[in-house]
Amino acid sequence: MNLRAARIMTSMFLTRDDKVLLLYRMGSSAVPDSWVGIGGHVEPEEIRDPTAAMLRELEEEIGLTADDTTGPRLRYVSLRDTGHELRFTYYFTAGLLPTATLPTVCTEGELRWFDLNTAAIRKLDMPPTASVALNHWLDEGRRDDLLRSIVMTSDGPRVLPLAAS
Repeated sequence: MNLRAARIMTSMFLTRDDKVLLLYRMGSSAVPDSWVGIGGHVEPEEIRDPTAAMLRELEEEIGLTADDTTGPRLRYVSLRDTGHELRFTYYFTAGLLPTATLPTVCTEGELRWFDLNTAAIRKLDMPPTASVALNHWLDEGRRDDLLRSIVMTSDGPRVLPLAAS
C-alpha cells in the first residue's frame, strides 16, 4: 500500500509598486531554507477556510491584516507528492495598500522586496510549487483573475485553470 501523510499550507505573494515581498524561510520543518511567500500551515479548524489560515499567517509573520491589503485573491491550488506526504498549498496574491506600513521583520526568516520585472526573481531558490506559482503568475496570472491548479507530475508541472463555480 502506498500511504502518504498530508500537509496543507498557504502562501501569499504580497505586491507593492511592481515589487513582491518574499521570505527567506529558515529552519522550516516543511521546506529547506529557501524563498517563499508569506504563509504556513493550515490549522485543523481552518481546513474549510484557507483564506482565514492565510490571514492568520500574514498577521503572525509580518503583522499585517486584510485591511492593509487589496485582495487577497486565491490564485493557485497546488498538489505535490514528496514521496512521504501529499502537500497541498493555497497560493494567494494581494497588493499592499500605500497607507500600510512596510513590513521589515518576520518571525520565520529574512524579508526582501524583489522587482517583478527582472530576470533575477526567476532564479531564486524556491520550493517546486512556489516557483511554478510565482513564475506562472508573473507570465500569465497577473493579467486575469482565474483560479488555477498546479500538479507536479513525473513529466513536470501542469498548470490548469479550474472551472468557476
